[in-house]
Amino acid sequence: MQLSQTEVKDPPPKKRGLKSNFIYNFIGQILILVIPLITTPYLARVLHEVGNGQYSYASSIITYFTLFANMGFDVYGQRQIARYQDDKQNKSRVFWELFVVKSVTTIAALAVLYAITFTVGFGENYNYLILILSIQVIAVPFDIQFLFRGDEDFRAIAMRTIVMKVAALVCIFVFVKDEGDLWVYALLISASTLGANLIMWPAVVRRISFVRPSELKLLRHIKPAFLIFLPTLAVTIYSVFDKTMIGLLAANPDYENGCYEQAYKLNSVALLLVTVISSVMISRNAHDYQAGDKDNLDKHLYFACNYVWMIGVPLIVGFAVLSENLSSWFLGDGYAEVPLLMKIMSVRFVVSGFGVVFGDQLFIAIGKEKYPTIATLCAAGVNILLNYFLIPVLGATGAAIATAGCEVLVTTVLAIFAWRHKFLSLKKVLISGWKYIAAAAVMFVPIFFMQMYLGYSIWTFILITAVGVIVYFAMLLVFRDRFFIDTAKNVMGSVKNKLKRKDVQAEVAAQEVDNSDSSGEDNKGDNDNV
Repeated sequence: MQLSQTEVKDPPPKKRGLKSNFIYNFIGQILILVIPLITTPYLARVLHEVGNGQYSYASSIITYFTLFANMGFDVYGQRQIARYQDDKQNKSRVFWELFVVKSVTTIAALAVLYAITFTVGFGENYNYLILILSIQVIAVPFDIQFLFRGDEDFRAIAMRTIVMKVAALVCIFVFVKDEGDLWVYALLISASTLGANLIMWPAVVRRISFVRPSELKLLRHIKPAFLIFLPTLAVTIYSVFDKTMIGLLAANPDYENGCYEQAYKLNSVALLLVTVISSVMISRNAHDYQAGDKDNLDKHLYFACNYVWMIGVPLIVGFAVLSENLSSWFLGDGYAEVPLLMKIMSVRFVVSGFGVVFGDQLFIAIGKEKYPTIATLCAAGVNILLNYFLIPVLGATGAAIATAGCEVLVTTVLAIFAWRHKFLSLKKVLISGWKYIAAAAVMFVPIFFMQMYLGYSIWTFILITAVGVIVYFAMLLVFRDRFFIDTAKNVMGSVKNKLKRKDVQAEVAAQEVDNSDSSGEDNKGDNDNV
């Protein structure tokens, strides 16, 4: 019996496991981490602190318009796609509705940006940079990562990231030669952003079907996306607005912004190690919550909390000891304030990590956006006040203090909401961290004295880091930390299984070759007999 044409359905995209998605997402995030580690020392010496400061200020301006063009639709879209993973019709409708709405908000954001640039302007040194960087705003509606994240297919995103990041890396070293090439650097970054978004579109055909415009309901997404946008806006205020206020209030704005940009970049690169699992967890938690699977939701949240403790605590200790060493050889001369800024910002490794767990992996995933909104709006207001009073006196140091303080405030408020509504046991979360704190305290002793007696260089940094990592994870084994041991066993088990599969495939291929040879010899014998 054959199915009629109307009964035939396209098979849904193959859903990858949580472990597989984590690996692919980790690969993509690690590349995002590694590329700045390669380009930052080069750009720090080529563009100098003034050029980097000008780019930082112009980029902060563009961030606001990119943010308004996105309007929270990416995170919201990921959650909605996750809910309709197995329903192609509804998934397609959501996809096209969000594409249209993002196109409208992008046109509005560009209109305001160009109107300001060609009238009052942003300053003689910044207008041309802002026009070049506006390509990143144009790229917003073409960013469809939310579709692949919602489908829990992080392989496609990882492949795209690898291609575009490597291409951008090569172009930076080829075309950016001195401080006068600042505009070339801005163009390369903007073009790579647009290109990375466009190369995802050919893969949309097999995931999404066409939906008639008359079937689209655009307005239904405005309110929920806006509720997600508010905490994102607030986070941007105390993460990006710092750079804008440094440009407006600091005595030496380009230099201060240059130091702040490098410190924040290095801190954010390391922070990726803590937050790398978030994208995977949001989709899975949204799906589990929609299915009513609270046990799995709880398991994933406590897993994420343990992960933050395990990675975040040693990073704080490492940056406290090694910031001067890292800055001396990584950035070179001219960035004297960077080590202190990195030490102040290092609190983010734990605080921001838990903020992402409570805010994104819990409340955003289950549709309770109002709690992150309240927390981040409070922090944004406090941040503006702190910046206003601290930056004129302390410069970039004041901005770093304001950022760290507001991260603590956000996470504290989110933790209180999670505790009051019984989503998590804060006592259990806090108690689970003692082994990581103790192990990091033991790690501190050898790396502190090694740094005291060894000079600053890339080789001493690598040596001290290696010793710290070995001591830290050895202490977790001594403490018999179940989370670390189980995670290590799972990783090793996955590697062994992949190696076994490769061996089996090789044996099968060899057997096929042997059978083919035997068949050929038999045929030859038959021919001889004939």
